[in-house]
Amino acid sequence: MPQLDPTWFASQLFWLFIAFTLLYAVLSRMVLPPLQGIITRRQSTIDGDIASAESLKSAAEQARQDYERALAEARDKAQQLIADAMAAQKAKADKASKDMDQQVAAKLSDASTKIATKKKELITALTPATEELTSLIVEKLTNRNPAKDKIGSVVMQIFKSNR
Repeated sequence: MPQLDPTWFASQLFWLFIAFTLLYAVLSRMVLPPLQGIITRRQSTIDGDIASAESLKSAAEQARQDYERALAEARDKAQQLIADAMAAQKAKADKASKDMDQQVAAKLSDASTKIATKKKELITALTPATEELTSLIVEKLTNRNPAKDKIGSVVMQIFKSNR
């Protein structure tokens, strides 16, 4: 193998040095500067995107906090409105209940008065017939004719005791 022949080492090292020097010069002058520019731009873009993402993240966090605060205020307001509506409905129901109680009490009083009047009229209307019937019953049972004033007072006592 000629590469391993020691007589050719000096010329191979010379040409190796020349080839690497030219390659280095070409790479360092023509290829590497545009690559470094691309890497620099890429890094600045990444840094800008990270900074933008952080600012958007902080803005989103602020918006979330504002949203939660507004939501809490809305919940409190809704609870207050519900409590106010319930209190108003309770007051309205209490008033309606009192009105109904007053109406029922008035109707009950009126009905009691009418019942008492009708009862008095009925007693007044039935008293003569009751006295006559009682007189007939006593006469049939005892074979005596009772006194009308005595029967009238007994019937009146019975009516008064049943009130």
